[in-house]
Amino acid sequence: MNEPRLHAERLTFFSDAAAAIALTLLVLPLIELVPEAVENHESPRELITGNLVPFGSFALSFFVIWRVWTVHHRLFDRAEAIDTRVVRINSLWLLCVVLLPFPAELVGAYGDEPLVIAVYIGVLLACSGTLTALAIALRRTNTAASAPGRASLEPLVGNAVCLTLAFVLALTVPGAGYWPLLLLLLDGPTLALVRRKRSKAAAS
Repeated sequence: MNEPRLHAERLTFFSDAAAAIALTLLVLPLIELVPEAVENHESPRELITGNLVPFGSFALSFFVIWRVWTVHHRLFDRAEAIDTRVVRINSLWLLCVVLLPFPAELVGAYGDEPLVIAVYIGVLLACSGTLTALAIALRRTNTAASAPGRASLEPLVGNAVCLTLAFVLALTVPGAGYWPLLLLLLDGPTLALVRRKRSKAAAS
C-alpha cells in the first residue's frame, strides 16, 4: 500500500521558521558578554580579544546553519509532494539545526575541550547526514523532474564524508582541536575535480 503524499509547501515554511529561530539564538551568548564586561570594567577591546572563541563559534555556526538551510531550500525548490518518511527525516534535521546553538554555547564556555569538540562536530555531522538522507528520500518520492538531481546530492555526500573524517580525527588525534573542520574546505574542490575527470572520461 502506497504512503499518502502531502504538499511540500507547509513543511518548507515550518523548516524556514525553525532555521531562522536557530540563527537568532546563536547571538544570545554574545549579547550576554556585554553586561559581564561592563561589570568587570573591561574595555571593548578586551571584550572582543578575550572572547575570540565564542565569536569564532558564532561565525562558524551561523555559516553552517545558513549553508544547510540553503541546501535544504534547494532540495525542496522543485519538490511537489512528500510522504511520511520525508516528514520524519526532516524532523530529525530540524532537531539538529535547533540543537546547534547548544554546542556553540559549549564552545564559548569550555573552548577546545575534547568532549566539547566531539559534541560540536557530532551535531554538525548529524545535521549533514540527515540532510543527505532527506535528499535521497525526496528522490524516491518525487518524479525525476521535481526530485533533487545528482548535482544536488553529490555535495551533500561530500560534506558528510568530510565531517565524518573530522569527527574521527577530533576523537583520535590528541590536540587536534577544531582544525579537522578545515576539511570542509576540501569537499568543493574535490567534487569539482571528480566532475572534471568524469566529463573527460565521458568525452573520450
